[in-house]
Amino acid sequence: MKFTIAYGLVFMYVIAAIVFWGYSLQKASQKVYMLEKENVSLKNELHRTDAYNADLLKVEEGRIRRTRQYWGEGTTFLVLTLIASGIVYYAYYRQRQLSKLQQNFMLSVTHELKTPIAGIKLNMQTIEKRKLDEELQKKLVRSAIQETNRLNDLCNNILWATQIENKKLALYSEQVSLAELIEEEMEEFMVRHPQMQIQTNISKDIEPISGDRTWWKLILSNLIENARKYTEAGTPIAINLLKQREDILLQIADQGIGIPDEEKNKIFDKFYRSGDENTRKSSGTGLGLFLVKKILTLYKYDISVKNNSPKGSIFEIRIRH
Repeated sequence: MKFTIAYGLVFMYVIAAIVFWGYSLQKASQKVYMLEKENVSLKNELHRTDAYNADLLKVEEGRIRRTRQYWGEGTTFLVLTLIASGIVYYAYYRQRQLSKLQQNFMLSVTHELKTPIAGIKLNMQTIEKRKLDEELQKKLVRSAIQETNRLNDLCNNILWATQIENKKLALYSEQVSLAELIEEEMEEFMVRHPQMQIQTNISKDIEPISGDRTWWKLILSNLIENARKYTEAGTPIAINLLKQREDILLQIADQGIGIPDEEKNKIFDKFYRSGDENTRKSSGTGLGLFLVKKILTLYKYDISVKNNSPKGSIFEIRIRH
């Protein structure tokens, strides 16, 4: 706020200074014009000849030339000042937004770390201090493993985001069956979230694509997890793998709260998450969709998000051959 006020005052002062000096130069130019005109009149007081008219024409041309010069230089300086001011303010605005996103990221990471750690600790303490039957012990161990996997996913997302930022991401080329990967991810999610409902529509004529299996697994995992977080319990998530002419369409559709149109281009930004981090109910760090977008960009594939019917969102990846 202080910067905005100070910046506004400086900006108005610079604009006022430009206008003042432009006005002063114009007045000075007018005085010069009058003096030059008077000087020509004195020199030709007794005989108004063609030379007199020629001198007056030169004086008039000088006035017009100075006026054009002042307007040209003043306009150029004003435009450059506006552009520079816009660049400075935009950089400040972006820095503030990045700082806010980083703050939200730290809050969310802290929450994402503390929750599974607390769950694992509670499970282990329960096993240690109480005599439990074998089935209950297995249930607690499975829960601890799930929380460990959650921690592992978080660490991997942070690590891979750093690698992408530093342009150290290695992409390997192999034949990847998206249909098989979808089945694998479904099984893993159903183990981790037994109440989760997933519906699939996979065309039989989908051929394997060239890519890195690890990164495609990450893409699917993050998109499914994103859909799960914003879908109410008992509401299914739809995964469609379709052929459209020469292209392959991968769609992950949910029936959650949806995404406002003004945020559809922001959700793939690093750390970006809708709402207030202090009151948000859904977990996450703002890295999942960022990673998805970055990896697909490296593959030169497109991802878009559109509204689902009657509610929710559809993330669509178009794979061109």
